[in-house]
Amino acid sequence: MLSKVLAGGVVLCLSLSAAGSPSADTMALNFVSSVGVDSFHWYRNDPIGGDTFDIDTMTTNTSAPFQIAVEVTGSWDFDVHSATNIRVYTAGVGSVAVAAGTLTLGDGYHIIYNDTSAAGAELHIDVPGPSSSSSSSSSSSPSSSPSDPTPLWDDIHAEFAHVEWKIVDGRLQFRFSGNNAASTLNTDLHMPSGPGDIDVSYIGDPSCSSLTFPAELVEDAVSVSSGHHYLTAGTSGDDPWALYVSWGPHFCDEDLNRDGVVDLHDLIQVIYAWGACS
Repeated sequence: MLSKVLAGGVVLCLSLSAAGSPSADTMALNFVSSVGVDSFHWYRNDPIGGDTFDIDTMTTNTSAPFQIAVEVTGSWDFDVHSATNIRVYTAGVGSVAVAAGTLTLGDGYHIIYNDTSAAGAELHIDVPGPSSSSSSSSSSSPSSSPSDPTPLWDDIHAEFAHVEWKIVDGRLQFRFSGNNAASTLNTDLHMPSGPGDIDVSYIGDPSCSSLTFPAELVEDAVSVSSGHHYLTAGTSGDDPWALYVSWGPHFCDEDLNRDGVVDLHDLIQVIYAWGACS
């Protein structure tokens, strides 16, 4: 069991070792998905040394689903401040109800989710995260090298909108979407050091006064200076909107071991796998 939780920001995949433990306890936050809940609020909470999810589907959207998927080796504790109609599913085992207190997850793949057959749900949970400086040591880090500036989401607040993020080939990918001004998004993207680049594409009214977005439906790199940048969407009009943001290393197909170069190590992987495809 980890004896200390490292402070930090939004990093979808982390691998941390317990001090003095012969084998590492690890937790990977594989994906988060929230579809149309009344209020989805994620924010960094440095005093607790982690990241906090605050999710509410009780007001009107009693059937709006959300999922938080984690993969654990060893054992990992989560602080649940409150939970109404929340369950956790463990692959191969089944699901149990979640209550306020300490939620301990052992070896396996787990999904924390709301019971959409009930009369609404609410969840307030702390999810530990590593510091931005330690993220480069993870094999699934969003940084391609220790010197790459990496932004942090200090705050994501969506009302009646779709919020989803996951890590793919070492890149953090975020998707937000909604309809009309009733679906809103307000975020704080924090670049502790910079400048750095993020990839952005959008449709509708997503905007940020401190960043230069590409044209609508054009995906392009956006330079992010150090400091806080406030991205919003769904604040005007009756049209649909969507915002896609990602960052992390770009790998070519030939870089089989994803170390940023194509060399003998990649060739060895090809030779090792030589033969008929099964």
